[in-house]
Amino acid sequence: MLKKLFLFTLLGSLSTSVFSLDHYKMVFDNIKEKKEEKVLKELEEGNATNLTYLTQLGMSYIELANTLHNKSCNKIHNIHDLVSTWKNQFILTNDIYYGVYGEEDDRNNYLSYRCKNLEIDIINVFIKPKLIDKGLSLIRIAIMNGDLNTIKLVMTLEDSRKNPNYYYFHDLIEYMEKENNQKVNGYVSFLIGQAHLTGKSIDRAYGRALWKFSEARDIGEPSLPYFIALAKIEDRINTLLNYEYLFDEEIYKKRNTEVDKSILDGMQDNAFRGDIPSLLYLSGYYLNEVKMNKALMYFKKACALSSSPACEMYKNNLKYSYHKELYPLLEKFDKDKPDPKTATKIAEWFEKRHKYFTAIYFYTYAADNDPKLFLHIADLYYKTRLTDDEQDQKIVENYTKYVNYVKDPEIMRKLHYKNRDKDKKIYWIKESAKYGSLFSQEELARMYMVGYLLPQDFHKAIYWYNRYCFDIEREYLSSTCSTLDELRKNPQLQRDLENNDMNAQSRVGWMFTRHLDLWEAGRDYLQKAADQGLFEAEIGLQLTSDKNPFTMY
Repeated sequence: MLKKLFLFTLLGSLSTSVFSLDHYKMVFDNIKEKKEEKVLKELEEGNATNLTYLTQLGMSYIELANTLHNKSCNKIHNIHDLVSTWKNQFILTNDIYYGVYGEEDDRNNYLSYRCKNLEIDIINVFIKPKLIDKGLSLIRIAIMNGDLNTIKLVMTLEDSRKNPNYYYFHDLIEYMEKENNQKVNGYVSFLIGQAHLTGKSIDRAYGRALWKFSEARDIGEPSLPYFIALAKIEDRINTLLNYEYLFDEEIYKKRNTEVDKSILDGMQDNAFRGDIPSLLYLSGYYLNEVKMNKALMYFKKACALSSSPACEMYKNNLKYSYHKELYPLLEKFDKDKPDPKTATKIAEWFEKRHKYFTAIYFYTYAADNDPKLFLHIADLYYKTRLTDDEQDQKIVENYTKYVNYVKDPEIMRKLHYKNRDKDKKIYWIKESAKYGSLFSQEELARMYMVGYLLPQDFHKAIYWYNRYCFDIEREYLSSTCSTLDELRKNPQLQRDLENNDMNAQSRVGWMFTRHLDLWEAGRDYLQKAADQGLFEAEIGLQLTSDKNPFTMY
């Protein structure tokens, strides 16, 4: 029913004849002379010289449908009588319900009233679909028997949504694809391949387009190599647009590994002389090298030498495609001598469309000139679908590349967190603390204090707490810093502590055990004083036996 509703608004606007013929006369002269039957019989006998006639006749049926109106009374009578005899032979409109309007009653009614009461919807819903289906059936036969001009005509008519029969051409192509899946016909495959390439009537699927074009290799159509080259170009761009995993060039390069260097040199010499097959071959070769600029250059050179509908499709992509901004950028980008600005623009184009892996791929060509891009690449990995382990590995790689250029302590700190390897974690936390990260200095002090990942060392722990508290002038972040400052400002107490004076050890031990961060070191000083026999220190050990934050301050 949707198809019928479309006819109300879509049919009737294509009023100029494709063949400049009187469509009504051609249709009925054909019936009178039985010319269609003769051409079909010739086809059965292997004679395809009159295929063009079938296409002309098919278009006349379609044009006749589009020019009918309720004032053409005699024509409508004749056409109604004609289409009423067509039953069980339609490929697209077989859902038409015969008798839904009471054909005999309607016919008698408008005969007696000389068509005055004939409503336009009877024409639109009952007569026109049958005429169009008849026309498309003839066009289908012409295509299946090798009329390449008909294929071009169908693609031209199907290309325009202004065409009132757009949806019928859409249905015809879908029908022929299903039919072709059962029994392959090279000419039909050529039509279906183009349809997949444009995506106007059936799904845009470049892999299927290449498959269909491979089925059409024997039809002898000169523009077929152009279509194959264009399908490969679009397939590679589509891969960049939809790649959900890390882009691996080696997958494509493997297809070139068996190419003999001398053959490639010969191809390049022929291409220089303007040999079109060599130009198109080189376009495919450089696509496998993921060198889009050279692939597009050779394709455009072939198009400059000879016209092809595939070349027009590429020009339309440059003008109207939703990724039309991408083509000029890819044409300029040379991966052997990458321009960082072009690489960044391409990467930004993909990133805006959430194609993060492809964005990362192009950003890497610019990162050597802008180390901060390594940080941006690391951030993009957070947005990918990698597993946690893979994601962390890639983030670490890019953080590491960045710190090779810039000794950024905060990036070093992130490397400490992201690394799963113990030795690398320790290395980066030490480097980060050394280059001034307050967070790393504090964390390293705690690691030494409790013996986490590192041997417990109270001397080094206190050293790093002092770096954390006093490397730069600022308000103390905790009472821990205040206690260390108190010790720092008392040189005599420090000397006594270094000389293992038990009273100094006990005093500092009491000071430190009041703070969670210094508790272990404080207990150690109390233990040293107690070991020397200081009773006060023994009491201190008993009173601070629990590391309780609520009783220490």
